[in-house]
Amino acid sequence: MALAAKKLNHSSGGVDKKNFEDSLQRISDQVRWIDQKLTMKIDNEVWQNFQDHQNEIRYTKSIIKNVPFIAKSDKVK
Repeated sequence: MALAAKKLNHSSGGVDKKNFEDSLQRISDQVRWIDQKLTMKIDNEVWQNFQDHQNEIRYTKSIIKNVPFIAKSDKVK
């Protein structure tokens, strides 16, 4: 009897084993694709934020370089 049960292609609920496996594989592929897409989007966002901060740092450094130096002996008018 156990051998006969192993040879069944569907359960008592009527779900075909092959169709179930195929559906599960498609779902797995979709999840993998979504994960890859999300990972790439996050990586791009992190990279863009990093570049924005680098640009802000460069801009701030250039402003600091161009600010005239005021010595203690200088008089403020």
